[in-house]
Amino acid sequence: MRKIVFALFITMASVLSLVAQPSKVNSAATWLANGELTQARNAIEEATQNEKTMNQTKTWLYRGRIYIAIARDTTGKFLTFDADPLDMAFESFQKALSMPDVKNWKKDIGDELFVTYNLYFSRGANAYNNGDSESAYTNFMKAHEANMLQLDADPEAALDTGVIFNVGLMAERTKRTVEAITYYQKLIDLKYNESYIYTQLSALFEKNGKEDEALKVLELARERFPNDKDVMITELNYYLSRNQLDVLVGKLNAAIELDPGNVELYFVLGTTHGELVKLDSMHAQEHFDAAIEAYSKALQIDPNRYDINLNAGALYYNTAIEINKAMNVLPLEKEAEYQNLLKQRNKLYTDALPYFEAAHRIDPGNVECMLALKEIYVRTDQKDKADEIKKELGQ
Repeated sequence: MRKIVFALFITMASVLSLVAQPSKVNSAATWLANGELTQARNAIEEATQNEKTMNQTKTWLYRGRIYIAIARDTTGKFLTFDADPLDMAFESFQKALSMPDVKNWKKDIGDELFVTYNLYFSRGANAYNNGDSESAYTNFMKAHEANMLQLDADPEAALDTGVIFNVGLMAERTKRTVEAITYYQKLIDLKYNESYIYTQLSALFEKNGKEDEALKVLELARERFPNDKDVMITELNYYLSRNQLDVLVGKLNAAIELDPGNVELYFVLGTTHGELVKLDSMHAQEHFDAAIEAYSKALQIDPNRYDINLNAGALYYNTAIEINKAMNVLPLEKEAEYQNLLKQRNKLYTDALPYFEAAHRIDPGNVECMLALKEIYVRTDQKDKADEIKKELGQ
C-alpha cells in the first residue's frame, strides 16, 4: 500500500511542477504589468530554462517585452547589465518567431518589433546628432534588421526606406564602401525618390574602378530625375573627367528634341559648351556661340533664373579677361593691336552686362555678381554705376 501511495505522490508532484512552470510566464506577465521588472525578469528567465516552456512562443514574446521595458527604464536600476537589454529583447523576438506554435502570435511579435526598431532608430539618430557615426551605423543597421523581421512577422507592416538610407549614409561615412554600395543599390531598386543616392552610388562605383556601373547609375538617374541639377552636374563631371563632352552634347541635344521646353536641358547644354570653349581651342568660337544660344533659349523659357544669367554673363566676362591679359603684355609700339583688343574686350563686357544686371536684380546680395558688375562699369567708364555698386559692396 505504501508503494502505491508513494507512486501517487511522485505523480502529483510532477503534475504540480508542470502547472508551476507555465505559471512562471503568467507571473512574469503580471510583474511586467505592475512595473516590477526585476521580478518579471527572474520569472521569465526561469521559464526559458524549463523544458515545458522554453519552446513556447509566449515565453519568448514576454521575455522580449520585459527586456524592452528594461531598455526603456530611466531609473538607473538596470545599468549593471552585462548585455544590452534592447539586444536581448530583439534576440527574444527572433527566438519567438522560430517557435513551433508561433502562428497565432505573429501579429503581437510584429508589434513588438516595431517598437524595437524605433528604439534602435532613436539611438542611431542621437548618435548621429552627437557626431558618433560608428554608433549611428550600428544602431541604424539594427533598426533595419528589426524592421525586416517585423515584415516577416506582419506582411502588412511598412518597409522603412529612410532607415536604409541612413544605414547607407553611415556606412559611407565609416568607410564601409561595400555596405554603402549595397544599401544605396537596394534603395535604387526600390525606386527611392532621392537623387543623392544615385550620384553617390555612381561616385562610389567610379572610385572603385567600376566605370560601367557608375555610368549605368547616372543614366538611370537622368531618366528618373531629368531636371535635377546635381544629377546633371555629376553627369557633366563624369564626361568632363574623360574628355567626352561631345558625348554629353549629343545626349543633351537628343533630350531637347524630346522635351524642347525643358529649361534645365538648355542650361546644362550651355554649361557643357562653355567647358568645351576651354578644352577644344580649334572650335572655341563654335562652342562659345552654341553656349550663348543654349543660355538664350533657357532664358526665353525662364528669364528669372539667376544661375543661367550669371553663367551667360560669365562666358563673355571670362573671355574679356583673357583678352585683358593679352593687352597687358603688349609692348608700347603695338598700339594699333592694343586698340583692336581693347575694342574686342569692351564689346565682350558690354555683351556680358545685361546678363549680370539681370542676375543682380534677381539676387541683389550676391557678391560674385556685384564684383563682376563693378569691373565692367569701371572698364567701360560708367563711373556712376561703378560707384553705386561699390556702395552696395561696402567699399
